[in-house]
Amino acid sequence: MDCQDVKRYINEKNALSRLLGIEITEIGQGRATCTMAVRDDHMNPFGTVNAGATYALAETAFGAAANAHGEITVAVNLSIAYLKPATGGTLTATAEELSTGGRMATYSVRVHDDAGVLVADAQAMGYRTKKPLEDLALTGPAGA
Repeated sequence: MDCQDVKRYINEKNALSRLLGIEITEIGQGRATCTMAVRDDHMNPFGTVNAGATYALAETAFGAAANAHGEITVAVNLSIAYLKPATGGTLTATAEELSTGGRMATYSVRVHDDAGVLVADAQAMGYRTKKPLEDLALTGPAGA
């Protein structure tokens, strides 16, 4: 699978991201960008975007970047700092691979609002299973 196949596969098969309106817009080896147009159902009772929606956006960008290499990579850890409240518009998460070695890889994910304000900063670690993502695409999750 090339990067565009990975983008198509994740956009189609990630049910939570589809539910939240998250879309992978750019992808390359070890990097990805995702967007989420903020909707009423993303908001918390205080008028800002729910932390869970922002987390899901960051996690999706990380997952796309990590799996762009064509190997099934699963999250080991993702920690996030919420820096500024987002209140609407479109949020954009950009993930970038920082280091890789053996089966582990680390990523930085930054979430910005429409004005370019950094609203969240995340660090993620992924475990590479060494199984081709193409196998999952052919057999489904049970074959992973």
